[in-house]
Amino acid sequence: MIGNNQTTTIGEMQGQFELNNFMPLIGANVLNSIELLSVGMDSFARRCVVGIEANEDRIAELVDRSLMLVTALAPEIGYDNAAKIATHALDQGQTLKEAAAELGLVDGKTFDRLVRPQDMV
Repeated sequence: MIGNNQTTTIGEMQGQFELNNFMPLIGANVLNSIELLSVGMDSFARRCVVGIEANEDRIAELVDRSLMLVTALAPEIGYDNAAKIATHALDQGQTLKEAAAELGLVDGKTFDRLVRPQDMV
């Protein structure tokens, strides 16, 4: 693939006055690269993609533990308090909601209203 690209690049550089006698070489290498890509994509699809299923419970757990979600709290409670929550959650191995409640900075209802991962995509 890299060799095809390099050969095509050099062939393209050799054209003077739009009379490029390397056009057959360029065409052959582009077609060869397309063939290699299609075979690779087919193989990837058959061996890696077909039959794959999302582990929704694990995804939900990872989203709940994502420290990035704390940014949704910053406009309401301020950057410093949001940073305290994130730091506390990381240090204690808690979710942001647990850390916010433990620190007394945000109640559960307010947290649920502000932190909505589906709206942050």
